[in-house]
Amino acid sequence: MRVTIVPIDGVVNVDGKGFGGLNLSFMDASVHAVQWYETHGEIEVKDPVTGRMVANEVITSIDAFQPAIDVWQATKTAEEAAAAGALARAVNNQPSTTGSQTL
Repeated sequence: MRVTIVPIDGVVNVDGKGFGGLNLSFMDASVHAVQWYETHGEIEVKDPVTGRMVANEVITSIDAFQPAIDVWQATKTAEEAAAAGALARAVNNQPSTTGSQTL
């Protein structure tokens, strides 16, 4: 799984599917971004006061950032449900092209 998290922008991207404007206010203010590459990753650390980048920390587990991935998953699920609902409404409002004909 490839993951990018940018808390200040509310961005979470998992395997190329991203959402912005997510509420990630629960994340530590020193996290500028998280990059996860299948089995390893890094945290881009900033000074929360100045906003300056101060370090990159190597991580070997994404578990600490699972809440952000959960927000992404909930958003993705809601988007898929809305799309399925819109498709169902569109199909139900179209005249049927199958069925019996009067001769």
